[in-house]
Amino acid sequence: MFLMVGLLMAVNCATGPCLQVYTDPLTNQLIITANQHAPGTIVAPKPRPKRIYVPRPKPKPTTWIPYKPRPTIHSTYRAPVKKKPSTVTKVASAAISLSDQITKLLPGSQLLYQPTNNPVSGIPIYFWSDSNPVFQVVTAILGIGVSVALQPTFVWDFGDGATFTTSNAGGPFPNATVTHIYKTPGNYSVRLTISWAGSWAAQGQVLPVLGGAIVQTVTTTILVAPGPTNYTH
Repeated sequence: MFLMVGLLMAVNCATGPCLQVYTDPLTNQLIITANQHAPGTIVAPKPRPKRIYVPRPKPKPTTWIPYKPRPTIHSTYRAPVKKKPSTVTKVASAAISLSDQITKLLPGSQLLYQPTNNPVSGIPIYFWSDSNPVFQVVTAILGIGVSVALQPTFVWDFGDGATFTTSNAGGPFPNATVTHIYKTPGNYSVRLTISWAGSWAAQGQVLPVLGGAIVQTVTTTILVAPGPTNYTH
């Protein structure tokens, strides 16, 4: 599974930003990150313009001057010095790294039960949570659309040694998905543990959300009164 995830992530890095979606169980946050390493560009400077030498015209004499032959000057031939061709130096700009992060905090949940006043032993008590059946996030990061969906798992501890695990949030009467009957009266500490896990989708790929499940815990105390008594004569 981890090898497959790594391969899919490599495909994401090749076609765009590297995306990661994971959870932080310590802060109960969903974290979406994106990193992109854009290659640098090569820029060539503009060539300098060439200078063209234009000789100035000699002024014409205004008066007649008798011709006098000039002395012959013996000169030695020197080969012209060849100029080095100008080179254009290419300048490479530094690569650009882009990154962004989005965090989402899951909303809190409440533990509810019915009847709220004077629940008694021997009669079912209805329990439920006000959590949504799915926690969904649809967002965009570095221009890439990301969709995340987390589903809850409910673990009920009724305080008398009985537990119940379900994916249903339960509900008040007549929803009997989560009910419990206390055999004896007393104070009971009820604990509800909600674990969120799921998957995320981007660029046509679906991957699991890594980092471990986000766990929420809610507790309450229920005072259970004695139930009805049958009298015999």
